[in-house]
Amino acid sequence: MHLRVAAINDLSGLGRCSLTADIAVLAAMGIEACPMPTAVLTSQTGYPGYRCLSFADRMDDYTEHWQELQVSFAGILSGYLASADAAEKVRAFLERFHRPGVLYLCDPVLGDNGRAYRGFTEASIEAVRQLAFQADLLTPNLTEFCILTGTDMRPIQKLGQTDPEALFPILEEKAGCFQGRSLVITGIPVLDKNRETPILSNFIVKMAGGKSSVVSSPHLGGSYSGTGDLFAAVVLGALLQKRSLEEAVRLAVGFIARGIGDARRENTPCNDGINYEPYLGLLAPPLPHGSQAERKDT
Repeated sequence: MHLRVAAINDLSGLGRCSLTADIAVLAAMGIEACPMPTAVLTSQTGYPGYRCLSFADRMDDYTEHWQELQVSFAGILSGYLASADAAEKVRAFLERFHRPGVLYLCDPVLGDNGRAYRGFTEASIEAVRQLAFQADLLTPNLTEFCILTGTDMRPIQKLGQTDPEALFPILEEKAGCFQGRSLVITGIPVLDKNRETPILSNFIVKMAGGKSSVVSSPHLGGSYSGTGDLFAAVVLGALLQKRSLEEAVRLAVGFIARGIGDARRENTPCNDGINYEPYLGLLAPPLPHGSQAERKDT
């Protein structure tokens, strides 16, 4: 079955993130990625002196043309939106294409390490927050979750180091404002008392029903460009392949951990992103039972 995803994100020339990551991951998963650029950048914003050209005034062209062509999507993914205007264009897109049975994943790219990214205003943050209320699934990191919910991040971080078991119920309660939606809060630093080493936890909150859960991995160090984009794309692709949310998160965590491991061994600068390309094959969809390729291998 042919699957198609509308990938609404920026296009950065350097940094292995955003649309570059979305297209690579979804293609590896056997899914057509239809890119809608929100902005075009010479590099992701972590590089000094980057140039950015907003594409918000052209986004309606994509929406209108795709509607004229009667295109439909299995999924919609939105990422970095540099302005409130760009977020409004996404809202207009959703009005036409987010129908029952179409999975909308909102990756609210707003900040990291306890603060919002440069250039975000209260208006643009509020515009992204409104999109979050329309999503079927949200994948904020801990900073973005705190921004969206108006939560002071400092006590949250402290709990992760002193009483992790008390942290997750608080996050689940805070997530209640997104009633009826599922969330995966990514990159939560937690001290594992059994190993006395830091780990990163991804907290799956199933607000539409079901039990919340945690998927963790060792904290390998560094804050690499594009890992959030890779995570969101893998999770969306896996869900469209009919995997469970837990399976999707585990696939994304394992894939990213391998790329980080390579980046660390090669001393790749964090701004350059992780070395995920050699591991795209791990995301390939299972071969249909009885396929020609399967028979050749048996």
